[in-house]
Amino acid sequence: MSTYVGRQPIFDKEGVCFGYELLYRSCDQNNIATFQDSAKATARVMVNMVHNIGLAPIIGQKVGYINVDETMLFSDAILLLPKEHFGFEILEHTQVSPALFERVKHLNSLGYRFSLDDFDCSDAMINAYKPLFPYIEIIKVDIQAIGLPNLKASIDKLKTHIPLLAEKIETHEEYEACRKLNFHLFQGYFFEKPVILSGKQIEPLTANALRLMNCIQGNNDVAYITEKFETCPDLVYNLLRHVNSGAYHFKNKITSIKQMILLLGPQKILSWLGLFLYGAPQNHPFGIEIFNNAKFRAKAMEELAITCKKAELANKAFLTGSLSLIDTYLNISMLEFLNHVNLDDEIKTALLFHEGFLGELLFIATEMNHSSDTDATISALKHYPCFKTDQLYNACTNATLFVENTEHE
Repeated sequence: MSTYVGRQPIFDKEGVCFGYELLYRSCDQNNIATFQDSAKATARVMVNMVHNIGLAPIIGQKVGYINVDETMLFSDAILLLPKEHFGFEILEHTQVSPALFERVKHLNSLGYRFSLDDFDCSDAMINAYKPLFPYIEIIKVDIQAIGLPNLKASIDKLKTHIPLLAEKIETHEEYEACRKLNFHLFQGYFFEKPVILSGKQIEPLTANALRLMNCIQGNNDVAYITEKFETCPDLVYNLLRHVNSGAYHFKNKITSIKQMILLLGPQKILSWLGLFLYGAPQNHPFGIEIFNNAKFRAKAMEELAITCKKAELANKAFLTGSLSLIDTYLNISMLEFLNHVNLDDEIKTALLFHEGFLGELLFIATEMNHSSDTDATISALKHYPCFKTDQLYNACTNATLFVENTEHE
């Protein structure tokens, strides 16, 4: 059975990534982990990764938070995970017995950090978990279980100085409400979904990339493309960085713009421009995560297109994935963005309606990218039986490696 670990970012008030919740995923349709098994499964996979893969590809320098229940809290597996890199989220169904209280107290004295997961702020839950409060680093408040109208009254009942994390944020309204209530941390699908706040002027560098995309679309004349690049030295510089990134292993030294275009090919150039539209993600709230998610989807879609023996659509698939979050990044609607660029109709249909072959690939790549449990991946398998479980796993693995190898561009 192939297994991998999904991650969902946790952000602070400034939109900076604070850490990741790490979640077990399985690509085996016949092995859907039960909720009770998920903590055990995640811990097992993480122990394996610590000793065989390393943490850098998964969490970098951030903290990874994993679910634990009674069984895992008393297991020696916890002691195999480096405490400086991991936090443990105590699941809401965990019974706080005297033995568990002593175990958490002991582990905390050794430097292990704990959070309370899916906290609904009910009197019953507060009374059950209050003995653990002195050893808790974060309380993760389930805003969907509570509801916005009841949120302030609910968190006021906690009467604690423990930092609060608002989880399961799905809309801009929910995010703003939680900010106003002085939540310290934020997590949820909202940070990967399009949010239209206000129109945003497209910056000059982005405008140049859009103009070049319009020129290259449907044009394979290398001399013509070279001429257009020569008018945009800023794009040439960034293309040179891209060519020299870990994503490629060219033996020859770069001597000209034309050589770079010949090495990559017009369609790869077009795909790169799609990613370049994200500009400088480090200067954008949530930008790094949006950019990395777009790269993941792009590579996963390319891999899946090739798997389907539709290699001729691989470049289109990559470009579609690249652009799938550009509306979120630019704070404009997808339709408004598409009015700026002359894209293939098949790509437009996929981006606007998630329809057609590319739309199907985008759906699968999106589910693999940010699903918080196994069910979403299994659902994708049920709807698209043309993919075998190992093929989905390979696409996910290669997409993850692509993000890792290009993260310093």
